[in-house]
Amino acid sequence: MKCPNCQSENSETAKFCKKCGAALEKNTISHESMINSMSGNKPKSSNDTTKIIIIALAIVAVVLAGAFIYLYASGNSSSDSNSASADDSSSQVESTPTQASQPTQASKPASTSMSILGGSFSTGSAESDKTYAQIYVGTQNAGKSVIVQIFYSRDGNALNNGNMVPASVHSDGYLYITSADAYHYYPDYATINLYDSNSNLMDTQSVSLTPTSGTQYF
Repeated sequence: MKCPNCQSENSETAKFCKKCGAALEKNTISHESMINSMSGNKPKSSNDTTKIIIIALAIVAVVLAGAFIYLYASGNSSSDSNSASADDSSSQVESTPTQASQPTQASKPASTSMSILGGSFSTGSAESDKTYAQIYVGTQNAGKSVIVQIFYSRDGNALNNGNMVPASVHSDGYLYITSADAYHYYPDYATINLYDSNSNLMDTQSVSLTPTSGTQYF
């Protein structure tokens, strides 16, 4: 064997180098092995292997325990969900009669419409006289409140602004509306707008007039 100190060749049974006298490695290893054997100590590699096996077994045990807990919790959660669904279904079935027993609210009746059925326009003997309108809407509407708007014109030119006048239907079924101002010209055209008390348009009618004094029917 070679000397670890001077690399000289020695016999296999030599304990010391024949050249430099250094202790040979084989004997040193044997000496350490004898010391370990006498002291009863095991090699370090054996202890490490044992520790690794113990750690591996512990990890396996933890994984198995976690899997068992997860499966158990999942089973309980599924059971709770099914119970909750059953409870919801039950409550829905029980609530149905209550909902069915509630009375439905009656819809509000639509407002009664009113139509212009006829009437007349009257003017005085002078162009400065006011114009009077008698609008017939029927005796069935007697006492009802409405709003009337009349636009007067002459040769395409407006004579008034068309004020909205509140009025009540008389017992004879007529509305009597007087123009707010006297006009310098006799009107030759009139447009009547009839609204309910909430200002919703119910009917409209246009009337052509002869631009003279007197009463004209439509």
